[in-house]
Amino acid sequence: QSIYENGNEPLFLLRNLSALSLCDIQIQFTPAATFETSLEAPGLAWSLQLLDSDDEVAAREIFEFVEGRCDLIIEPTRSDKPTPNEDLLHAPIGDPEPAPLHDLAKPAPPIASPDKSSSKEEAASPSKQVKASATVRVDLDRIDRLVNLVGELVINQAMLSQSVTQAGLPPNTNITTGLDEFMQLTRDIQESVMMIRAQPVKSLFQRMSRIVREASAAVDKRVRLVTDGETTEIDKTVIERLADPLTHMIRNAVDHGLETPAAREAAGKPAEGIVRLTAAHRSGRVVIEISDDGAGINHPKVRDIAVSKGLISEDAKLSDSEIEHLLFMPGFSTATEVSNLSGRGVGMDVVKNAITSLGGRISISSTQGQGTIFSISLPLTLAVLEGMVISVADETLVVPLNAIAETLTLPAEVIERLGPETTVISVRNEFVPLLDLGVELGYRAPKDSYEGAIALLIVQEDGSRSALVVDDIEDQRQVVIKGLQDSYGHVPGIAAATILGDGQIALILDAGDLLSRANGRSHSKNALKKAS
Repeated sequence: QSIYENGNEPLFLLRNLSALSLCDIQIQFTPAATFETSLEAPGLAWSLQLLDSDDEVAAREIFEFVEGRCDLIIEPTRSDKPTPNEDLLHAPIGDPEPAPLHDLAKPAPPIASPDKSSSKEEAASPSKQVKASATVRVDLDRIDRLVNLVGELVINQAMLSQSVTQAGLPPNTNITTGLDEFMQLTRDIQESVMMIRAQPVKSLFQRMSRIVREASAAVDKRVRLVTDGETTEIDKTVIERLADPLTHMIRNAVDHGLETPAAREAAGKPAEGIVRLTAAHRSGRVVIEISDDGAGINHPKVRDIAVSKGLISEDAKLSDSEIEHLLFMPGFSTATEVSNLSGRGVGMDVVKNAITSLGGRISISSTQGQGTIFSISLPLTLAVLEGMVISVADETLVVPLNAIAETLTLPAEVIERLGPETTVISVRNEFVPLLDLGVELGYRAPKDSYEGAIALLIVQEDGSRSALVVDDIEDQRQVVIKGLQDSYGHVPGIAAATILGDGQIALILDAGDLLSRANGRSHSKNALKKAS
């Protein structure tokens, strides 16, 4: 039963196996008496015989995500007339003593007993059969060790580069030329190792189809799941840790997002609701969106619930966006009754914490009557990133390069004061808030003037922009991510740390989190009094 509870669909496994090789599929079915005693008792098992493949490694990889959740046996075929290239894959999901075998309806052309001539024809025709590429099954710990070694290689390459720079060697010498080639080789090795860990999100998306069916049946709604971007690749570790939060969000979309069939027809919508799950690469990150075409968020209702639970004061003035983000507060729930899907005290705050622990961010947007979109932004890998090394108040920091749209030097004519402690700048006829990074991190007090200052134009996933003032830009390089979660927990505005070429430790900023928590102070009240 564990294989179903985690959203895995045996049909997809059987299809992937049949794409690997011609196979004979038989099902074992437990007598109905089992279901009379317990509806959750497992009662199905499959026997699959590969007819033209002896690639056991490839077969095991297909069942990688269900290993440990079902009884899986892969062994050579045992028969009176053994064939060297036949394997028997037996994956029981049920009673240890199932009923006698019953043949599934055999597809056309029949594959239970293919003759040799037809097998040769199909093997010779690439349009009829696609051979799987050769693969090697490697323990994940070995790959993690390789990733760590590549990280150390990147650090040593940075140290060599800095030593050559400090030595004052002229360009175009043998040493500098060789170092440039070493830098490119290091980058290529790092990218290749990252590709080993990368996997498409298809396996994760396929699991969600069962979650949608079970959730829609539980609340008596008609729901269809639409997926897009299944070939988008992401770090294997990220995929595994995404399963639980994504399951919760899909159930939330079915239970809270979509209306009942009667309510949808009354609103002029099709009775069948749509939950859309998409993935795409964007600005060096992976963005996963879960959307529905339901009624959207009822902002007055959400605000009233937050007031009744004491999460906000009754006289608080909140924008629609701020009200939507109340859903992520601990203890918040719009469910009036406890069910299998909602009202159990496990809210969206758990989802947000899970996404944050992966170095990601989650945002929400909703349109009344049209639906809601949850957007998850995640790093491609948890090992190495491209960063810009900056200095602020004698502190060295790293800003992820994918968050920076451009760098600016601020002339006096683009700087405008807004309110007692806030500054904005004009960037191509658009006003952008100016934030002093040193002030936001508590390193120093606001400056009296930012004329001639260096600023980084930061663009967030929702398209909003902010200018971040820094003292100097030192370099652009690959940095190895060293997590802080285990030692210090979540640090607001800080994603991780890294080791620079001179052995110095530098913090890696989480630009999105930093800007969302910014107080906006970019000049002091005293400076305003002096100016007036």
